Amino acid sequence: MSTATLCRKFSDLDELSSWYESLLCSRASKSREPDDLQISRSRLRPRHRHPDSILSPRLLVCHDFKGGYSANEDADFQGYFPHESGTAYWIRAFELIDTFIYFSHTRVAVPPATWTTASHRNGVCCLGTLIFEFTKEATADARKLLTPNAGGIGYHYADVLAQVANYFGFDGYLLNVETVLGSSAEAREMLNFIEYFKFALHKLVGPHARVIWYDSLTTENKISYQDCLNLTTLPFFRVADGLFTNYFWKEKQVFDGAKLAGMVYRLDLWTGIDVWGRGVHYPAKFGVGKAMKQIEQAGTSIALFAPAWVYEDLGSAEFEMNDYRFWYTQTDEETGDPTSISRSISPHPAPVLHSDAHQLFYTSFTTGHGTSFFVNGKKEFAQSWVNHALQTALPTYPHESQTISGQAYAKALYDKGISTAPPGSFKITCSIDYSSAFYGGSSLKLVSDPHNVSPYQEAIFPSSDDSESSDWSSYSGRSPPSPSAPFPPSPEYKSRRRSSDRSLGRKVSATQMYKPRVRVVPLFLLDFELRPLQVFTFFVSFFKCVKGDVKIRLAGYWTTADGAGNASAGDLSNSEDYSERPFEADLSGSVLNTWVRKSFSFQVPAIPDRLQGERSETGAGLSERRRFRFVINHLDVVCSDNFAGAIRLGSLLLFSSSSSASERVGGDGDDSCESVGKSEVEAPPSLRAPARVTGVVVERYGGEGARALRWADDGEGTAEWIVYVNRRMAGVTAAPGWLDQQRSAGAESKMEVRVDSVGWGGAIVRGTEETVVSPRDDVDPVETMI
Repeated sequence: MSTATLCRKFSDLDELSSWYESLLCSRASKSREPDDLQISRSRLRPRHRHPDSILSPRLLVCHDFKGGYSANEDADFQGYFPHESGTAYWIRAFELIDTFIYFSHTRVAVPPATWTTASHRNGVCCLGTLIFEFTKEATADARKLLTPNAGGIGYHYADVLAQVANYFGFDGYLLNVETVLGSSAEAREMLNFIEYFKFALHKLVGPHARVIWYDSLTTENKISYQDCLNLTTLPFFRVADGLFTNYFWKEKQVFDGAKLAGMVYRLDLWTGIDVWGRGVHYPAKFGVGKAMKQIEQAGTSIALFAPAWVYEDLGSAEFEMNDYRFWYTQTDEETGDPTSISRSISPHPAPVLHSDAHQLFYTSFTTGHGTSFFVNGKKEFAQSWVNHALQTALPTYPHESQTISGQAYAKALYDKGISTAPPGSFKITCSIDYSSAFYGGSSLKLVSDPHNVSPYQEAIFPSSDDSESSDWSSYSGRSPPSPSAPFPPSPEYKSRRRSSDRSLGRKVSATQMYKPRVRVVPLFLLDFELRPLQVFTFFVSFFKCVKGDVKIRLAGYWTTADGAGNASAGDLSNSEDYSERPFEADLSGSVLNTWVRKSFSFQVPAIPDRLQGERSETGAGLSERRRFRFVINHLDVVCSDNFAGAIRLGSLLLFSSSSSASERVGGDGDDSCESVGKSEVEAPPSLRAPARVTGVVVERYGGEGARALRWADDGEGTAEWIVYVNRRMAGVTAAPGWLDQQRSAGAESKMEVRVDSVGWGGAIVRGTEETVVSPRDDVDPVETMI
């Protein structure tokens, strides 16, 4: 691989300063900027926590994997098309993670654009690393940090590092200074550097930017790992955005540190856990969940170092199975109690793209790798590939329904009010499937659990085959059905069920008798805030080879917001209108062995009359004092009683527009587009917008003879781009402008190039095919405009 295709990193501060000078020169001359193809154009998507878990620990993942920038993993900043195996380490549990740090043993580690894009798409801050390990060269380099800037009111390298983060699109740094400086005075001046660096970064990158200090250097100019927050590390904790403690802590130290941090700032204290368990006093590897329980009781946040141990040490062959166990299903070998990471960390909602014009959530269930690449269900690339930037949101609540840990996890989510699916209804197994996809390399496969057809289950739960029990939309699952619900069943139905019960020799309670028998797969916790009577639109792609029907269910609730826009549910907490109100859409149909895209929409209900008429003490109407919002907070897949076999979900697109205008979706001709309800189906902007490619260029890149296709567009970086060369797919990128062409030196060839834009939902907008010329080394690049 040519070094021109490798991700940018800096071995020392002099190299960093030279790069910054070249950036300023190219901007002054309006010429091409250095490494402009390595910029992540994906903005960080905001997320919130469920109200019941505001004070729960945050999770930081420090990705230390084989020294960083590993070949066939992430060394190539545009991924690998093709890849030798289609297997690479990827983050399964972005919904549990707040901050991702790309760690490498080089002076300044710029996160590869693929990792930054994947993190931002999932609402996770992505940080690089500034590291000084104990060598003479590192000591001399670290002292340069204190060089004042030209204005004399700050530090030169703080300004440069902030510019680097802003340029490449990541969110800050882990400061790992494991070398002494020239004197104690310089060590104390490091506090001023951190504080200035923090504010420079916040000003340039945004308030979400982070400077996190690693527990190493002290103000006495010594390397002394404290393993906690104490009076030695407190000065650094106060000036930075957070403290990442060393790993050899004991439980009392964690509690004392949390007390010193105080209630307001304890979540900025990241207690470090080494997954490898090198010399630590707590369980490691698959036992890290036990260590996290200790930290959770103290109330600090958690920094998980090197979770890629699952891949690096245990191997790639069974990585996904081991990784699933690591995050979600690990149990104590002695007691059988669940001890996975997910037991200590509350999940975030899935990332929703908010703008002034619309709210949008999209996933194609792609993990960022695969054995083939599919577009609209058709295999376009028949080789293995890897590109982390293409990863989209995965289910917030993965589970294995018939395991102890899966049942306990489901119950915990339900008890916290996070999940709307009652315990015992998890009867469908979901998994990532790489054999077929609608767009990307994978889909979500839902398989009927054989336990569903057990005669004991038939006896306990009445079947929903009866017409009387088919409509359960008014039932929230949290209490027995109300008298207005379609239960209890008819007397004849009761008699028939009781006779079956007697044959099994067991007694069934009325609650069990009347409970609807459904198979609920909780997929995503969402954060859509909608106006009364607003239209909400779905686009769903699914591949069905099953017996039975499948539904998509939304659950939401009314809330209010005061003049400052702060949400509040207190005024409605005792109201029957506040409880979750499920909506469902029947996506079943005569579909067999084919991908189908369906769409439907519904209208948000009006504000309940009882709430409209409520009066305050001053006599003003509640609706006049506060504006109401309808929050859609959960999305489930519901399978009916007759479901058997498997179904694959290819993509989900949820969309609401602030505009009153509605447009019909223009399909590709072979798509099924069905509208549910009277409201028209709106198309999100990325489905309406055509591809606007302004140019294709073949040129040398990096000054070392690497061939590249470059092009430009006027989009916002939300689309992906598929490139076809000589009618064969050659790669996918999340940012326009780069595709490496492995051409021999001095060769000249003509290529038929087509650049296609892929919007939300996998809908492809075809570009124009054009002939371009691959130049010889002694020939200037040839530009061909499209």
